[in-house]
Amino acid sequence: MSAAQAVKKRAGRQRVERRAPRDALLALISHTVRMQLRGVLIWGGILGLYSAAIVATYPTFGDMQGFDQFVQAYPKGLREAFNITDMSTIEGFLDTEIFSFMAPLALAFFPILAASSAIAGAEERGTIDVLLGNPIQRWQLVAGSFVATAVSLLGILAVAGLFAWITAALVDVDLSVENAVNGYLNLWPICLFFGGLALLCSAIFHRRSLAIAVPGVVLLGMYLMDVLGKVSEDLEDLRPYSLFYYYGSAIRDGIDWVNFGGITLVTLALIVLAMIAFRRRDIYT
Repeated sequence: MSAAQAVKKRAGRQRVERRAPRDALLALISHTVRMQLRGVLIWGGILGLYSAAIVATYPTFGDMQGFDQFVQAYPKGLREAFNITDMSTIEGFLDTEIFSFMAPLALAFFPILAASSAIAGAEERGTIDVLLGNPIQRWQLVAGSFVATAVSLLGILAVAGLFAWITAALVDVDLSVENAVNGYLNLWPICLFFGGLALLCSAIFHRRSLAIAVPGVVLLGMYLMDVLGKVSEDLEDLRPYSLFYYYGSAIRDGIDWVNFGGITLVTLALIVLAMIAFRRRDIYT
């Protein structure tokens, strides 16, 4: 073999080696998304049906004379705590009934459950050695699991938003596509943050239960911190330490892209920490 042929063969081998990790990462993401598809349909269907039911009941409340005045009679702290501002519009109604309480708390558990299974869950099932036996690096397992969960979460939000918008059209409620997209898309970064925290815990701990419990406690703690800060002036200074302080009401006011991007960047920082933690710890098989 001539020197030129040897150089050409070596260059071809290097291109294959560079392409293999990328192909393995894409294959992992694709496989994980397919595995999560059933969960996407279930979570999306449940949230979508709930959203559809809330939209369908709005005309009844909207026709009640003096309903908004009755709501305004609530204590100011209570109205601020649960975003009860304007129940006379579909945007305000959905903000109160879905986006201020139920959706962010419930939906955050999808990425928590999904991310906790990526490493600690695989260890408990005894499949982590099979995963790492493929041509895939540890950081790719973390990154691939996160990207797949982020895509699946978008799928859930798309299904739920579609249910709400179609129902609004059927019952002749003026819910614009833009407002519906803003409301549901705004759930993506805040829910994904807790998934990132679960992935970090999954990379640190060997027990899936801890990878679920820690972000779950943080989720409820941050929510209570924000609510109590709205109700009590003495606790108001605690609100900036809660992620819900930066959540806002996108269905009424539009998405705050600064906060949207900020929460996403913090989540990405958690993923980087998860990569570092997983790279340095031993694996139970």
